[in-house]
Amino acid sequence: MKYLSLLLVVLFSSCTTGTPSPTSSSKENRSSSKEITEVEKKIAMDLIQGAFDDLWAGVDSTKILDYHTEDFIILEQGEVWDNDRIKQFMRGQLANENRAKRVNQMEYITVEKYGPSIQIAYRNYAKFYKEDSLVNNASWIESALAVKTEVGWRLKMMHSTWMGRE
Repeated sequence: MKYLSLLLVVLFSSCTTGTPSPTSSSKENRSSSKEITEVEKKIAMDLIQGAFDDLWAGVDSTKILDYHTEDFIILEQGEVWDNDRIKQFMRGQLANENRAKRVNQMEYITVEKYGPSIQIAYRNYAKFYKEDSLVNNASWIESALAVKTEVGWRLKMMHSTWMGRE
């Protein structure tokens, strides 16, 4: 009987002092992270919009390090792309004289700061034009991680999932 009582005490104490539930853990992580300022939020959103305007739509490889860290990667439809792979993609786009003009619009889901980094989740809607005609629409759901570097905030990583044509 003493053994059973001791076992029950150990069992109950481990249940009450065990690992916190995912909900409480999530709340603790958010409260322990630094609150993001409106300035930091704007910087993060401007990094995303600027990267798409200058790099993916503008196809300007000279601006990659204005938005990305040197060791940046993007997980793009099952492939890992680094800055060199992005430059290769850009060369292919520039070689196509008949390429459509791309315009991106973001819908931000979350922009949160975790210690020295900012996590951004968003929907990316792209419209593709030739001359004055809309020729295609596409959308992605994406996430990004921005880190503060010696030269300011830069994107270190992105993940992109194509949602299809609209």
